[in-house]
Amino acid sequence: MKTNPFEKYFYPKTVCVAGASSKPLSLGYELTKTVIGYGYKGKLLLVNPKAEKILGVKCFKDIQSVPDEIDLAIVMVPKVFAEDTIKQLIEKGVVSIILITAGFKETGNEGEEAEQRIIDLVKKHNVRLVGPNCMGIINTLPSISLNATFVAEKPETGSMAFCSQSGAIGAAVLNSLRETDIRFAHFISVGNKADVNENDLLRYWQSDNNINVITYYLESFVDGEGFIKNFIDGSITKPVIILKAGKTSSGMKAASSHTGAMGSSDKVVNAIIKQFGLIRAETLNDLFNTAKGFENFPSPKGNRIAAVTNAGGPAILTVDTLEKNNLKLAELTQATMTKLKEIVHPEGSLNNPVDLLPGGTAEQYKLVNEILSGDPNVDAVISVFVEPVMVKALPVIEGINSIRSDKPILQVVMPLPEFWQEYREKSMYKLPLFRNPEDPAVVISNMFSFTQNRSGKKRLNQKAALYKSDLSKFSDQFLPLRITEEFAKLYKLPVIGSLIVKSGELESLNLDFPVVIKAVGKKLIHKSEFNAVSLNIKTQVELLAEAEAIIKATAKNNAEVEGFLIQPYVKPKFELLVGGFRDSNFGPMVMFGTGGKYVEYYEDTSIRSAYLCDDDIEEMINSTKIGRIIKGVRGEKPVDIQALKEVIKNLSQMMLDNNNISECDLNPLLVSENNKMYAVDVRIKLG
Repeated sequence: MKTNPFEKYFYPKTVCVAGASSKPLSLGYELTKTVIGYGYKGKLLLVNPKAEKILGVKCFKDIQSVPDEIDLAIVMVPKVFAEDTIKQLIEKGVVSIILITAGFKETGNEGEEAEQRIIDLVKKHNVRLVGPNCMGIINTLPSISLNATFVAEKPETGSMAFCSQSGAIGAAVLNSLRETDIRFAHFISVGNKADVNENDLLRYWQSDNNINVITYYLESFVDGEGFIKNFIDGSITKPVIILKAGKTSSGMKAASSHTGAMGSSDKVVNAIIKQFGLIRAETLNDLFNTAKGFENFPSPKGNRIAAVTNAGGPAILTVDTLEKNNLKLAELTQATMTKLKEIVHPEGSLNNPVDLLPGGTAEQYKLVNEILSGDPNVDAVISVFVEPVMVKALPVIEGINSIRSDKPILQVVMPLPEFWQEYREKSMYKLPLFRNPEDPAVVISNMFSFTQNRSGKKRLNQKAALYKSDLSKFSDQFLPLRITEEFAKLYKLPVIGSLIVKSGELESLNLDFPVVIKAVGKKLIHKSEFNAVSLNIKTQVELLAEAEAIIKATAKNNAEVEGFLIQPYVKPKFELLVGGFRDSNFGPMVMFGTGGKYVEYYEDTSIRSAYLCDDDIEEMINSTKIGRIIKGVRGEKPVDIQALKEVIKNLSQMMLDNNNISECDLNPLLVSENNKMYAVDVRIKLG
């Protein structure tokens, strides 16, 4: 049976440290010390040519001298020896290697070349490599007890997996464990992600029964399209929480079409994460709080929240955060209000949030939380306790912890400083507590969002391209109108009838007026910028005059008119945009929103991956102002929304089927007075 290298990463029976050091405070020494100090249950094999023992463990002079089979090799040798060390490990039959050594791609061209040689080597021999420039791996499960990092904290066991692209962030998290009470099963730092990346870990952690929640700190996606395909086929069922750094779009290549120009990198990431049921954390605090929520509490079945408090200010902050996170205060039943009246002080409040006043006792807190969680109108409870002089925090917190409920009860505690140590030592339950009144709403919202997105959805996927002719000569340019219209018809896009003529042919045309005239030319992509469009032309004389005016206007801008496009004039009721672009990381994307020449200024658009389902299209439309308007406002007749959905779906299919399309626009997609749709300007660019 083929060995899974990730089993050997996280469940090794033998760990070899190549580059173990006898010098205190060196990385090779500190990592070795940490492995020993955390109580690794397997066999530790150290390689150091100059030492007989390190911290009481025998050393071998080189890899060849190690008599045992090596499950996991951790390479900490200086950069100049790294490649040769990895060759020796491969000869030894090792398939799982962590290269902690830095100085590779992150340092420039020379380091990048050295890194590439190592990657070529491991790929040739079907070996997996984590790093370089990383800080190691942890498995807290008692049967393994492996902390192979150079951070000597002793993490407690949980069911979360955490991958950090940044070693510094990983170290900061590990250093904060005693304060934050973060617990996990697996931790791995992936550094440069030269080989092993987030996609590999996603698939492995989904298959590992010890992992219930998957978390990432990422600065980039190696293969975003490959990442989301795991969610398209429904193979990932566990919660995936991502803290994605780098929100600016400064590195994005300029695009020619409206759609391409408006797709910034962070907009794409946000859209992808929402679309496929992942959770995006804004801070490390949110990342781990949400993971704690999944690990320790039942998932909410709705977004109706009850709150109980003994202080007004924190309660206001809690309530303010609910609405921001698509939650709402529950309307308590009369039966609940009657029960509360027996417990709450007359000067307190029975309304949601329930106010017990500073004198609220541990018994009152427990009873009120039980009553609220039993209300059929309540999906989750947030309990806020600010410790006063006369009521100790621990009995309050423990009383609520003891409640058995199929609804989440999340506690905010704002105690005296000594409480935290007392809670760690004396709590029978050790459930997570939250320090800020805003935290539980974020956690509940994230958990509820995940439960809503769990159902399997039928998504579009790639099919054989309908257009069969060779388009190679049009690389990196917009397709001619004739081919564009062929594409549009093949994919049932509502392209309006068009006629292309030379300027000298205008006089002899027999047209049904009114019409639109547009100049055609290589530079005339955004025609309105060149005054190269004239609308609602009613006579032949007017047509000729407008054509002459367009020729003069474009000449001033050094744009040559190669011909004219004549279309029927449609009086617009609405101008929409439906477009697509190919993100360099996540692949084909689609966009919907307000169209027309001011599209970039309205900024009323939404984007999704082209691997979309019917719910995605509905959300795209509903999340824009124009989308809500065209559904009918103030007595107006709604647009044919089903027809619009078909346009979005068909354009998405075109993007999926044709990998050579880099951008496309239906802008504007006109909705006429009689609510019919016409794509009056269609552009398709090949990449």
